[in-house]
Amino acid sequence: MERKTFVTTMPNKTGAFLVAAKIIAKHDGNIVRVSYNKAVDLNTLFIDVVADQASLGMIGEELDSIGYLNRQHLEINVIMVEITIPDEPAALIPVLKILDRYDVNISYMNSIQNKTDYQKFVMGLLIENPKVIELLLDEIKELYPIKIIGGEDAGNHYDNSIFYIRLANEVKTILGLSQDQTMEFISEANRVLQMLQNAHESPEKVFAAIREFVSFMNDHRGDRFTVRIDKIILSSMVTLYAIQPVCGSNTYLFQTNQDLVLVDCGYALYRDEMDGIFRKIIPDWDQRPKRIYITHADVDHCGLLSTISHATLYLNEKSADSLKRQRMGILDYREMKEYGFGYSKLSRIISNYSPPSLDHAVIFDQDTPKEHDQLLKIGELSLADLVFDIYEGSGGHLEGEMIYLARDGSLMLTGDILVNIESFSDEMKYFNAIAPYLMRSVNVDSGKANRTRQEVQSLIQETEKRTGRPCMIGGGHGALSVFKDKRLERKQTFS
Repeated sequence: MERKTFVTTMPNKTGAFLVAAKIIAKHDGNIVRVSYNKAVDLNTLFIDVVADQASLGMIGEELDSIGYLNRQHLEINVIMVEITIPDEPAALIPVLKILDRYDVNISYMNSIQNKTDYQKFVMGLLIENPKVIELLLDEIKELYPIKIIGGEDAGNHYDNSIFYIRLANEVKTILGLSQDQTMEFISEANRVLQMLQNAHESPEKVFAAIREFVSFMNDHRGDRFTVRIDKIILSSMVTLYAIQPVCGSNTYLFQTNQDLVLVDCGYALYRDEMDGIFRKIIPDWDQRPKRIYITHADVDHCGLLSTISHATLYLNEKSADSLKRQRMGILDYREMKEYGFGYSKLSRIISNYSPPSLDHAVIFDQDTPKEHDQLLKIGELSLADLVFDIYEGSGGHLEGEMIYLARDGSLMLTGDILVNIESFSDEMKYFNAIAPYLMRSVNVDSGKANRTRQEVQSLIQETEKRTGRPCMIGGGHGALSVFKDKRLERKQTFS
């Protein structure tokens, strides 16, 4: 059975939803979620249906045949205008006749007397044919002064009849989305909204956060891709490059004479930027064979898995299963939690993520318990003269989460189990505050996450006691750190 969201535009009359429900029932579909809020958008209703693939296809065809799935409405141009009209009887009627002649709908209108001889009418105009815009404006100008309200002014007018159209057109332009991707984006934006409204968050605040998510990631592409790179000599045979971007996970690149090994690889959106960094560090990057490991299967840590050439992926059973689910189009481990569903899907769309093929992946653990409450050693990573023990956590942040600990005690990679938030730049703090708001928590089980964090800290202390030197900590985000006085501090020097 599969789950599909239908974004419907229904007529505003009694019984419209009943018609859709009957179609869904006729094809053995089960409605598992409905979202409609006329305070947000007067016309758009979201219906999640579970059924087999063939039935979902028939439901979609029938809803489309009665005009409930009009995807073309996303192509509508929406402009906000201000028309200065004499404050006298029937003065508005000539404008309405012009709009009717050009088949333009009014989605928003606001005016009030202001103790002058004129009223300023602010209107939202829905224009299906962009070629008529100039002609329409010219004709109105012959009657009354008119101006297009652009930028922030337009955004101040909350139009609850075409809200999703405006949102869709905005993100489609910013991200270059296809029509199907755009429909999926507004579906998942609505899913996040519904979840947060149940927690008494306002629609304005939710959608402001979603817009910031889109804009921030897009604004840090190309020359604006901000990254810090630390070079660390771990041994006579191993050099580590810790690549720390503002957006997405850190990438840890290990270089030896024979080997290139990566742990995590950031967002797919920054493929070109990361490729440029890799080639600068390793001139023959494209030709060298590579091994890639991950700390967990979130899209901000796995974005480049499907794009790096000459690479073999190594991972544990749980992470492999989560990535396999992504590739099959079914819920991965984060999306199984309702509060992580919408955000995870939005992350995929915004970052242009494609799940990797696991045809040649190496699964390095066997028969690890499906559930456990402690750090378990499940494998090892050999790298020249260094060996890392790989431990699996209990799944508080995400099922399959792992840490990598060098046996000589020089380095531990902790993923998102242990992160030095205090080391974040202001930009990183701003961006990394978005996910906890849109999901309410970045952890799938906060109790387990806290206990696992404490176990990792204890393991650090045990390692330092055993080796007699500080252990360098590489988190999933932020700066390389050391554990001191029961807290993480940024490591200042490297050797």
